Amino acid sequence: MLFDAQFGIELESLRVTEDAFIAKSEHPFINSHISKDFGECQMEFITDVYDSIEKVYDALSDIFMYARKELKNKNPKEYIWPLSVPPHIKGKDIPEAKFNFDEKYRQEYRRYLAGKYDIKKLLFSGVHFNFSFAENNLQAFYDGTTEYKDYKNKRYLRLAREAVNYAWLIVLLTGASPVYDISLTDDNSMDETVYSEYASIRCSKEGYWNYFDPVLDYSDLQKHVESVKKYIDMGLIISESELYYPVRVKNKGGYSLDNLLKYGVDYIEFRLMDINPLSPFGIMPQDIKFLHMLFIYLDMKAKDEEWSAESQIRALSKIKQSAGYDNSEFMSEAGYILSDMKDYFSENGADDSYMEALDFQIEKIYDENRLYSRIIKNAVNDNISVYGIELAKFYSLLE
Repeated sequence: MLFDAQFGIELESLRVTEDAFIAKSEHPFINSHISKDFGECQMEFITDVYDSIEKVYDALSDIFMYARKELKNKNPKEYIWPLSVPPHIKGKDIPEAKFNFDEKYRQEYRRYLAGKYDIKKLLFSGVHFNFSFAENNLQAFYDGTTEYKDYKNKRYLRLAREAVNYAWLIVLLTGASPVYDISLTDDNSMDETVYSEYASIRCSKEGYWNYFDPVLDYSDLQKHVESVKKYIDMGLIISESELYYPVRVKNKGGYSLDNLLKYGVDYIEFRLMDINPLSPFGIMPQDIKFLHMLFIYLDMKAKDEEWSAESQIRALSKIKQSAGYDNSEFMSEAGYILSDMKDYFSENGADDSYMEALDFQIEKIYDENRLYSRIIKNAVNDNISVYGIELAKFYSLLE
């Protein structure tokens, strides 16, 4: 029963030409599972919700295969870029996403973001993992002392708080963007591979963050919503969608604070995973299973306690630090957590595939050459563009 949950994945990616430039063609897909993101070239692959990791991974795989097939038919010289960092960028020449008249607000919002933030950082792509408890799981721990809706909201808020506090561990284990083309940081240069000081650029201090460190209230949903609204009222952001935070609590009716208050929390969205170029579908199934295990572990271990502003700011700082390529200072703590998780799940009935997924993470701690950032850095061979395009072309041949 502990493992009964539901999952969804949203994976951002870029369409690129065969010479590793951002595609200038219009978004070619007519499919509810493939939306536009910031630009016409930037897609978001969106699965339905499933009750097993295997099913959601298969669904993501199907979307990838469909997209690759469509590109072969419609734009045969374009490919799906397999990395979180963008390929060659010509200055700031990035085609904005176009929307129909009834969705013009989405286009205007993107123009606002492009004017406020570094437009190149808007091309960083990643994976969002959506997690919800199954109804029987929620019911099993409900003691009837409060309204069911309040209990549910509080449980998700507590999990969201802990997921932010432990997000550094996921960044450490899944960082997969240690190199980039110099055009990301220099408008006048191109086709030079930069070996970064980060294992995950997008999760580092150089990534796509707000210009302030948010402090949120996790004590109850009303206070949580008010703590987000205060940044809107202060003019620091124009909506809840502009709060770039590791974890969001969300409702199935769409992400809005009004929806949250009206209907309550239905799931949490974890937002700090890099695209993994070592997988043809951008993410390893072992990593998703590990995330599931971590959320169970945090849910069972968490206590109802206040999370101070100082602790929240330290947690955000730790995430950015853990994104460093030299992250040895975190290995001991990570090893302790993973060891404790292994003890916990050995006693609580995890099946072999889940225990193997946990061992998969433990191996990264004791042999850093198993970290994705190390594998990718060694494979790039001094040209990130060639590496990315060769992978993209290879994956496009999969049937």
